[in-house]
Amino acid sequence: MDEIGDEAQKYIEIGHRGCLRLKQLIDNLLDVSRLDAKKIGLKLQKENLIDLLIDCVKDMNYLATNRQLKMKLDLPNEAYIEIDRLRFRQVLSNIISNAIKNTPKEGEILINLVENIEYIDIRVKDNGVGLTEKEQEQLFEKFGKMERYGMDLGVDIEGSGLGLYISKEIVDLHRGKIFVESKGRNKVSTFTIRLFKK
Repeated sequence: MDEIGDEAQKYIEIGHRGCLRLKQLIDNLLDVSRLDAKKIGLKLQKENLIDLLIDCVKDMNYLATNRQLKMKLDLPNEAYIEIDRLRFRQVLSNIISNAIKNTPKEGEILINLVENIEYIDIRVKDNGVGLTEKEQEQLFEKFGKMERYGMDLGVDIEGSGLGLYISKEIVDLHRGKIFVESKGRNKVSTFTIRLFKK
């Protein structure tokens, strides 16, 4: 990089980011195809969700830092349940990155886990741009991307609209539920992933 001028470096970085976005889109399209064909099987084993959540937050921290966001964790020491670690990590990464993209700069994201006798809830709460009732209805559909061009909400509008659809399908395979609560535009949004113990 020392031998490349600033102008060339800029274009290389733009190209690199474009390649990463393209790879993500291809991976998502392949996952959608596998899910639609019922060709995704789970390798279930007992995992500590806390370790997995902390790993995902570490991976996403650079995105949050770039947007000057605070990510706060409110987690117990352990919460064990049977999951497919790789696929469930994909769900957590989608939900957390979604919160980061939809929270304006200097906002805050709170991630917590609540366990009771029947199920475990993982909640990702942001003080982002919020969701209207219509947006909440479309959110988990295939290509259910919220169009926000020209709305000047200070959020990242890139994405294919497949991440939340894939997340819902993977949570369904775990016999769980995923849902969102928001009171409208510029109100808090909370995504909840619920995993049942039996």
